[in-house]
Amino acid sequence: MNFTPFVAATLLAAPALAQPAAPPAAPPATAMSAATPSGYLTRDAAMSILPPLPPPPVKNSPAEVADRYTYAVSASGVGSPAWKSAIEQLSIRSASFQQALGCAIGKQPGRATQALLTRAAADFVPPMAAAKEKFGRNRPFTTDKGQACDPDAADGIGEALGKAYPSGHAGIGWLWALILSDALPERADAIRSFGQATGDLRLACRVHWLSAVTHGRILATALYQKQAETDAFKADLAAAKAELAAAALATCP
Repeated sequence: MNFTPFVAATLLAAPALAQPAAPPAAPPATAMSAATPSGYLTRDAAMSILPPLPPPPVKNSPAEVADRYTYAVSASGVGSPAWKSAIEQLSIRSASFQQALGCAIGKQPGRATQALLTRAAADFVPPMAAAKEKFGRNRPFTTDKGQACDPDAADGIGEALGKAYPSGHAGIGWLWALILSDALPERADAIRSFGQATGDLRLACRVHWLSAVTHGRILATALYQKQAETDAFKADLAAAKAELAAAALATCP
């Protein structure tokens, strides 16, 4: 599935981050307008992170060789536990994704934490979408019709998933990991492991190049640095910290 409308329609629609059995919370009023979510940055400020982003690796460069090697090796993981986890976490609203994030946090987050993550993700969409359009790199399975875990890759063309560079899943996962590490520094290692896994599972799924995942995280880091300077972000982070400090512990396997 094309990640741009996917984010706008699902990820930013106040994801339910508590335990899977809990009903989804209503979209936080502070996180979105009646039409689209509102981030922490102006569009120009969010887009200003794009110029430093390098283009995808050129053919036969060390980075491009690493891309092709990583993709080739990933074929041996078809049907593996990572492959199955990637299928379970195709959607950021899936029960598996929600549980993994909740277990990384160790708490059951509420509306303030949801609002923080939702607003932060809203800033990521415009530069990510612009980069995908600018560079137009195709997905790896389009080169060899190789198997991928995402049903939207079944045609071997990749149009349903959109372009490959940079990875939206990897970027959003890492952005949230950076933010939640600020909110719960005592859980930083587990949270960042989760954020990294969000991108790594797209490699296991065989829908992304290594460089797309790596540079999705780089784009997210640049965005986070700008967001963290805003008063609105600081206020929402403080509210999330207070909420999480009082939250019930997550029940994890």
